[in-house]
Amino acid sequence: MKKIRNWILILAGCLTVQAANAQIRPPLSIDGNYAIGTPLGSLKDYSNKTSFRGWGAGIQYMFNDQWAVGLRSGYQDFYQRLPRAVYHDAQGDVSAVQTRTLEVIPIQATVSYSFLKQDMPVLPYLMVGVGTAHMNYEKYWGQFVDKDGSWQFLVSPEIGINVPFGKGSPLMFNANARYNYAPYSYGDISNFSSFQWNVGLKLHIY
Repeated sequence: MKKIRNWILILAGCLTVQAANAQIRPPLSIDGNYAIGTPLGSLKDYSNKTSFRGWGAGIQYMFNDQWAVGLRSGYQDFYQRLPRAVYHDAQGDVSAVQTRTLEVIPIQATVSYSFLKQDMPVLPYLMVGVGTAHMNYEKYWGQFVDKDGSWQFLVSPEIGINVPFGKGSPLMFNANARYNYAPYSYGDISNFSSFQWNVGLKLHIY
């Protein structure tokens, strides 16, 4: 009887250690990032300035050490102001200071894969976000404006790293590079594409 009890205790101990090693952090996490956007393609022709006005936030659930699914949103504002000039259109010539903006608000489901086990000091990963984005286009000639607001399909592959603040720490530094593409066509934009650079924190909470 004593031997059986000892074997049961040893087996329980092994299972506990295995479970702890399988996932050393709570599976549910939240993150927040500061975002810098670099315009590409026709967006760069419309507004060629790098956007420093952006942020992102998300929630993720890890099934195991490597696979996770989640949901995220954010904001990026592309802006450029042109000096006064004479612009030509079907209504005639207009002399004005031109202001161009495009605000992007994404809502995406995500799937991510971590290349290494979660007890490593640096955790590189791949992620793909698929969903929609609200495009708010506003092009001003002085007080006159050409504007559009619509939802568009958006896909965003991403590569990044998580760096824990100590082994098993629920808090991690996050940095990633993301490519965004949407078949958005309005005004001077034929397709929306951008590179996005994000830095922030990720916290495992439950």
